[in-house]
Amino acid sequence: MSGERDVLVVAKVVGSEGFPVERPSVVGVDRATGALVRLTPFPWKGSDSDPPIPKWGWIHAPTRGAEYDPRPESVEPAGEIALTAYVDAKEGWRLRWPFVRPHVRASLEEVQQLARDGLASIGLVRAAPDTDVLQLPLRLRFRCDDAACSTYHELPVLDQELHVLAQATRERYGAEWATRFRQAWGAPLYQKYDVHVIVSTYAQAITKPYVAGLFHPPRASEDAHQHAHHVEHRREHRGVEREA
Repeated sequence: MSGERDVLVVAKVVGSEGFPVERPSVVGVDRATGALVRLTPFPWKGSDSDPPIPKWGWIHAPTRGAEYDPRPESVEPAGEIALTAYVDAKEGWRLRWPFVRPHVRASLEEVQQLARDGLASIGLVRAAPDTDVLQLPLRLRFRCDDAACSTYHELPVLDQELHVLAQATRERYGAEWATRFRQAWGAPLYQKYDVHVIVSTYAQAITKPYVAGLFHPPRASEDAHQHAHHVEHRREHRGVEREA
């Protein structure tokens, strides 16, 4: 688990102090393997990481095994972290899709089962359009966009971006902040964009999930033929994973 890594940052996670505890982290894609990786605990100062890094930025970081974190993706930063490049959102997030597509799961339940089996503790789940964001504390209420899932899930949000935006909205709009925040990050977002929830489970409760971040490209990013091909690829990928 030790060594130099180039990681594409897809989510920044704030810590939580109540049980289960979660330490601040960065979730990203390892350039060498294409696998998801969690850098934890990530240096944090105030409301952002130290040094501040953008989502979709490439970082170079020395790492070592995460001694107190049993999750398979977790490693610990072990030296200076440098921002080296950035992946742009142009053309319907065309440049970003290839990094996350292999990690899209059919449902939250699938992520939890992989965590139970010790195979993975992070995955992306497409959210149905009637998803909404709730406040105090921040929570996301959603259904998985999967025919087999009829349950609404309500998960705590540890996504650093949403926490910062909620604070900024409170400061700007006062008593109206909740309405304004939901207009931007509630149901309208999920109706307009192809939103996937980046779900992680806690180190202290391996099947208990939370929202680590959002992946929200335009809905028109893929035509029907491309989407069918990618769904089939995802099924094959999951089959290989289970056989392993």
